[in-house]
Amino acid sequence: MDVVSPGRAVRHGIVVLVLTVFTPASSCHAQHNLPVPGCPSRGLSAPGDESSPFIVRGFGCALDSDADSSASDETVPMFLLPDKFHQYEGITAEYIYTGEVFSNTRGGLNTNKATRYRGNLDLVLNMDTGAMDMWKHGRFFLYGSAFHGKTLTPEDVGDIQLYSNIDSTPRPNEVFQVTEFWYEHSFADGSVVLKVGKQDANADFAYVDLGGDFVNSSFGLIPTVPLPTWPNPGLGTSLFVDLTDLIHFKVGAYDGSPTFGVNTGGKWGASSLGENGIMTLYELSLTPQLGQDGELPGTYRAGAWYHSNDFDNLATGVDTLSGNHGFYSSVDQLLWLEPGSDDEPQGLGAFFQFGWSPADRNLLDRYYGSGLTYRGVFNGRNQDLLGGGIAMGEFSDAALSPEVVCEIFYKAQLCEWAVLQPDVQHISNPSGNGRDALVVGLRTELAF
Repeated sequence: MDVVSPGRAVRHGIVVLVLTVFTPASSCHAQHNLPVPGCPSRGLSAPGDESSPFIVRGFGCALDSDADSSASDETVPMFLLPDKFHQYEGITAEYIYTGEVFSNTRGGLNTNKATRYRGNLDLVLNMDTGAMDMWKHGRFFLYGSAFHGKTLTPEDVGDIQLYSNIDSTPRPNEVFQVTEFWYEHSFADGSVVLKVGKQDANADFAYVDLGGDFVNSSFGLIPTVPLPTWPNPGLGTSLFVDLTDLIHFKVGAYDGSPTFGVNTGGKWGASSLGENGIMTLYELSLTPQLGQDGELPGTYRAGAWYHSNDFDNLATGVDTLSGNHGFYSSVDQLLWLEPGSDDEPQGLGAFFQFGWSPADRNLLDRYYGSGLTYRGVFNGRNQDLLGGGIAMGEFSDAALSPEVVCEIFYKAQLCEWAVLQPDVQHISNPSGNGRDALVVGLRTELAF
């Protein structure tokens, strides 16, 4: 049986500009503030929480049916399309397009005509059962996506930690697929949330808040965790529990097929259910408020995973091993908040992440990642984000050198519905033995 390298796990990056400053919420489902690219609107408050507006994290927009419309500045639209296309009687819609052009300017596998364009369109529906006069504390989620273009990875760069988180394997181009569909329900005033359906496990596990705006896939997904994620999520169920205001626990069980490269993205997901085992994830997190006045929030996570299927024995190459497992940890911490920026927070944040998996059944057995982000580094550009980070994947094969990614980006909020992001990545030892590559590109995000 072929083993898909955890480092090939992919995701796409669209939504979240508020990563430098994040505030842990009161409910377990909202506390991660989901900066998860490719998972629009995961930063909502718990379903049924009528006290909070519907927050579209990616572009700092709020759709609040109870808000005073006269107070808004109609000369600065939040979206390109009129509001009637975004909310109707408890149904809220998002339409987000991400486009990027990248070039491999040096090293890697090839630099001749090594420029590629890739784009992705996301369509998202959130249905609040309480607002729809059905029942309280429930939410249906439907997410479809389509992408086009080509990636530099297989022919030009050769990287294992994909330089772009809208890369996709396996999935055909030019096809619109219903990627996710699930229902979640909150209990005990939002301190317990249950989610059932076809879902992206990386929306809830193995991520860092402050890594979500980076383009390289490893900053959004710890690559030693081979979970079902975009564009191939899986059927499953997950539970989120607030043990206290400080301590939160998550557990999830998912179809193990996407780990082995099964194309589940545009399918119901039931056809492969049980054929390749089950993947379970467990995560405990702490959300302290540091600083003299609690102005420096942080999230500290520790997680573990287990996959029940058989995996190729990479040490012998002739037999299989029963099960696969690993653990990970991560830290998000706001380090400094600019004085007087409470209404529009600006400041410096840092993150760190680590992942481990056994070398005899995983191509990558260790991963280290860290980075800094600063929101509002320039006067008058309070929504812009500057970030830099390092991601290193160590191969289980001792003959291969670690693949190390250094990324720097600047994410400029052009208006409420448009973002422009120049990005530079230096990739050392692509796939462990390739020539160092320099990948340069530009990403655009539009909220229609």
